[in-house]
Amino acid sequence: MRIITDNALTLPMKFSTPVSLPPESVKLTPQSHTMFIGSCFADHIGLHMAECLPQSQVCINPHGPLYNPVSIRNALVTYLPESIAAPVHPDGFFQTSDGQWRHWEYSTQFSAPSREQLESQLMEEWTRTKDLFARIDTLFITFSSDHTYWLTEGKFAHNCVANCHKQPSRLFNETTQELKQMVYWWHYFLSEVHQELPHMQVVFTLSPFRYTKYGMHESLLGKARLLLLIEEMQREFGSFVSYFPAYEIVCDELRDYRFYAADMLHPSQQTIDYVWERFREWAFTPELTAYAEERLALLRALTHRPINPNSEAHRAFLQKLEAKKQAFIQKYGNLAL
Repeated sequence: MRIITDNALTLPMKFSTPVSLPPESVKLTPQSHTMFIGSCFADHIGLHMAECLPQSQVCINPHGPLYNPVSIRNALVTYLPESIAAPVHPDGFFQTSDGQWRHWEYSTQFSAPSREQLESQLMEEWTRTKDLFARIDTLFITFSSDHTYWLTEGKFAHNCVANCHKQPSRLFNETTQELKQMVYWWHYFLSEVHQELPHMQVVFTLSPFRYTKYGMHESLLGKARLLLLIEEMQREFGSFVSYFPAYEIVCDELRDYRFYAADMLHPSQQTIDYVWERFREWAFTPELTAYAEERLALLRALTHRPINPNSEAHRAFLQKLEAKKQAFIQKYGNLAL
């Protein structure tokens, strides 16, 4: 029989192994301009950030979700100030069986009934992002998989696609990228960023999504190769490049299927919210924390729907809300909302 002592009863019980956050090298302020690019996980964290900063200061996946390091790099290269890459590759347009036009370097969320309409849509998005990119002080990049798909037919043949758009598998050659090749590509890109935009910091993260279609072993190998790529970039570029351990927080700190969505592959909303809180703890300055809390409280109040809009109570509420809004604008000026 196991005897439990009084001392044992008083010890705090731990049901997780907290992941230590790396030394703070990113300090986000109310003046920060940020970009989130990569997998759906970048979307989730970016949307949280968009609640904390004005819309003009946050850019989220201008190409739609991207998953592999080749497609992410190809997209980012076009935004460099001295880039010679075409903003939108002219050979990347194609028409689907339902008559819609899409582009191989963009996700399925970009679609139009004509090539001209799609090209106009993509150029408008690119121009907006290009303008913001030069002002970005922190670039967040989320890798998800090192599996890449290369088109085998048409004008865009031998190029890596960002999304297969549910086209026949015979059109693609699937490969995994050698670490040496990925290091070469990313060394070149980050060197250009560091030279042309020395004020910018780069933060890598790794998506916790599990690629069971490749098998659990291969999924883990892919994550390991991406971690080695990030580690090499940190070694080469020092404090210019950081890593936020979102992958480790989900897989090692939470470490339970309760924290996954119904498909047991994607993190649940509760998990995303938890990772976001750890991220805030790591990256937010006290100034941004205070600003974001005031901003969120005001935005929630502005979206309040009254039961009786004609009541005295609601009119009093609107007067107080307007006073709070003006005080917020006076305090933060152009950063207000």
